[in-house]
Amino acid sequence: MKYEYVIWDWNGTLFNDVQISIDTMNKMLEVKEYPQRLDTDLYKSIFSFPVVDYYIKVGLDFEKHSFDELAQLFIDLYSEVQDSAELFDSVRDVLKYFNSLGLKQSVISVCEKERLYHQISLFDIEDYFDDVIGTDDNYAVSKADIAKKWFADHELNPDKAVFIGDTVHDYEVARAVGCDSILIADGHQSREVLSVIDAVIINCISDIKEIFN
Repeated sequence: MKYEYVIWDWNGTLFNDVQISIDTMNKMLEVKEYPQRLDTDLYKSIFSFPVVDYYIKVGLDFEKHSFDELAQLFIDLYSEVQDSAELFDSVRDVLKYFNSLGLKQSVISVCEKERLYHQISLFDIEDYFDDVIGTDDNYAVSKADIAKKWFADHELNPDKAVFIGDTVHDYEVARAVGCDSILIADGHQSREVLSVIDAVIINCISDIKEIFN
C-alpha cells in the first residue's frame, strides 16, 4: 500500500450538498430579483473557486450588491436547509474500508469550521477522522495554504498521502502540497470540467475501493 494518509474534501465529496447549493443560489437570485435560474447541468459547468468567480459566472452584479452582502445572504439561506442534505451513498462503507486498511483519514475543507463540525456531527462519523480542518470564515477562499500548513505541522511525507475531492481546486490543492489526488465526478463540478486536467477521475465514491485493492 503506497498511501498512509487519506485527506478528504467535505462538500460535494462526502457530504452531498449539491442540490441544496443549487436551490440556495436560485433562492438568492429570486430574493435579489434576478431572472436567471440554475439547473444541475449549468451549475456543475460553472461552479468554481474562488467563489467570487462563480458568482460572476452566475451573472451577479457587484455594482448592485457587494460580494460580501451576497456571500452572507447565501450562507444565511444555505444554513436554513443544510441539515436536509445527506452523505453520498457508500460513504460510511468507504470510510470503514480505509479504516480497516489502517489508513489515517482527515478532512480539509473551505467550509467554516463550526459549520463543518456541525455537518459532520449529523452523521456520527467523527471517529473515522484523525483531524477535521475548516476555515475561520464563510468566504470559501483557497484551501491550499490550509493544506500546506497542515502537512508542515504534521511533518507528513506527501508521497504517502492522497487528496480526494470533487473539483479542479482539490486537484490544485494536492499539487500545492505535492501529493496525489483522486477526483469524484459526482459533486459540484461535471466530469467535463474535471477532464481538462490530468487527474485520476472516478464516477462515484464507491469506485474508489478499486484503486486501493
